[in-house]
Amino acid sequence: MLGETILRYWKIILATGIVMAVGGLFLQSTSVVIGKIVEFFGFALVAIVAYVLGYKNASDEAEKQIKAELEKLAKQDIRYKFASERAIKNLKAPLTGKK
Repeated sequence: MLGETILRYWKIILATGIVMAVGGLFLQSTSVVIGKIVEFFGFALVAIVAYVLGYKNASDEAEKQIKAELEKLAKQDIRYKFASERAIKNLKAPLTGKK
């Protein structure tokens, strides 16, 4: 659920993180503690968005590979078709939170 929300609004979250990270540098001239906190949260948002987008791209690529290989095997035996559907469902479960 959180992954879906981040994927939906990743551009806004990334822009907010960049603004906070850069803004934290300017805030350090007035208050060092507040500047460090804002900078930390900005970089944390950027890192979380990068992680989710990387996971999404990797799972999409793995899904393509699984489909391609198991379609070759499914031509020989129908059991491989059901195995590929289960593998793809289990691959997507961590990101969407659904089983």
